Amino acid sequence: MKRIMSRHANYSENSPEKFFLFSVMLFGIISMFLTLPLTNGDEGYHLSRSYTIFSKDMPKSMQPDALRQFEMINTSQDPLHNGFDLNDFFKTRLSDVENDSFKINIQKENNITAKIDLGHLPSAIGVLIGRYIYPSYGIMLLFARFTNLIFFATCLFFIIKFSNGGKWSLVMMFSVPFLQKIASPSYDVFAYVSLAVFGVNVLKLAKFNRFKELSTRDILFSLVTIIMILFSKSNYVFALPLLLFLPMITNPLKQLYIDQNRRVKLFFWLLMSILFVMFIVLMNSKFGLINFTKQFFNSYINVATMGRRGESLFNVVSTILPDFLNIFWILCLFFVMLTEKSYKWDNIFIIGNVSVFLLNWVGIFAAFYLSLGRPTHPLDELSGRYLHPFIICFLPLAQLVNYKYKLTTSEKAVKWIAIISTLSIMFFYLLICYYRGYIIHVTPTWKT
Repeated sequence: MKRIMSRHANYSENSPEKFFLFSVMLFGIISMFLTLPLTNGDEGYHLSRSYTIFSKDMPKSMQPDALRQFEMINTSQDPLHNGFDLNDFFKTRLSDVENDSFKINIQKENNITAKIDLGHLPSAIGVLIGRYIYPSYGIMLLFARFTNLIFFATCLFFIIKFSNGGKWSLVMMFSVPFLQKIASPSYDVFAYVSLAVFGVNVLKLAKFNRFKELSTRDILFSLVTIIMILFSKSNYVFALPLLLFLPMITNPLKQLYIDQNRRVKLFFWLLMSILFVMFIVLMNSKFGLINFTKQFFNSYINVATMGRRGESLFNVVSTILPDFLNIFWILCLFFVMLTEKSYKWDNIFIIGNVSVFLLNWVGIFAAFYLSLGRPTHPLDELSGRYLHPFIICFLPLAQLVNYKYKLTTSEKAVKWIAIISTLSIMFFYLLICYYRGYIIHVTPTWKT
């Protein structure tokens, strides 16, 4: 173990993005073969969606219902002795797939803000390659996992490489929380990349005080990141309000407020109070705020009433790992965030980042709450994977604390803590996946 970590450290000397690329690719390739097929959370559905992007005939064997049957078996107790033949899954040629023709299809997806499914495109390329090499479920799934892994690792490599600070923090935030999905055909991978590039770009924009300081390239790239968010899962749209808290927007507004006389300021606060009351009345008619607040509290704050997902909401590492590893990794992450880099971020920008994290949490809960008809009991629908990508919202706060209290430590300490904690979680994740899938024969990647 020490030898492996030493090699990683030498390879990544002063280059966190190289460590990220090497460790994520190594982990992902092992995970591709180690994890039982169709056990990475709705993997059958995502494989079907990926296939149909380049299919003319839409063969029956690749329809969601057909793949869901395999998925139900593989996520049950003892799948290898419960009707699932791993050998057949890889070796049986699917005649309808073999006879299928190539056609590009634009798919609609209701879980995406823009309603057009681009998130499955990286894995669709892998399915297409696997289909022409050997048209079996197993081969197509392996290539779908591999191309999604390459897409994730390569994109994040360049995002970290061109970020302007806190690279080891980004390495940790963009690896461990996403371990279950990065080697799967899920469109979550595209969403993770979209939020990462959007978040890092916002941190860059927050260092400009005026809009005219931006280059044409900065503006165009920012538009691309916004478009990527719109083609990601719906909840990622909650990241967009971060743009409203950029100093280039808030500073002119603050100055405009300061320049007003006392009467104008009084009128402003009176107007804000009226608008706030109107907003509360509107939200109460929509949600029933007393019941909404009560169920939110019972779902995520009150341990006596919360469900399984509520209990594990802040398990940033996979829930198949023991709690002490989650505590260990979170402590390491915040140590790195607090001591790696200091910067005097704008206070309103800090408040905006924390507010966006809370907005995403409450907003997703609100969507489930309305879809279930405003229930009068705790909800157990929201899992932590919806919140964990938004951990980047706390990076400016940590760097501001560092700036104020001079917490910066040695680069070597930061590097080694990031490397050891990341590799440790990856190692234990693979170990537990193997143990659960092949030794005790239960769902390997998540708790049922």
